[in-house]
Amino acid sequence: MSSVRVEPVVTDSFGIEPALREDTLGVKLTGTGDMSAAGPLGTFLKDLGAEAARLRVGLVRFDVRNLYFLNSSCLKALISFICGLAGLGLRCKVQFVTDARLGWQRRSLTALERMSPDVVSIIDS
Repeated sequence: MSSVRVEPVVTDSFGIEPALREDTLGVKLTGTGDMSAAGPLGTFLKDLGAEAARLRVGLVRFDVRNLYFLNSSCLKALISFICGLAGLGLRCKVQFVTDARLGWQRRSLTALERMSPDVVSIIDS
């Protein structure tokens, strides 16, 4: 399998780091997903969808353990990404790895899991 062609995003308070391992496209989100992060996240996720289709991955895993806030605009970008996967003809799963000590992560992401239970899963670590 080839390497991932999506560039990392680094701002003063937010970061996105993609990685490819076998048929899993990993995305590590760090920092604060506030209003200033919404634009870069939305752009990144559009590129990520195209990359997931190009690579024909079976799983996109978001590691949010080092994410300390996620506003509604960032959550909407994640929803658009998940809905867009089906539009690309992709049948991959989306998994979120959360920090069990940060209860807001599971509470916020549960809406995504309920929206697409056949696609989205959440793992607390």
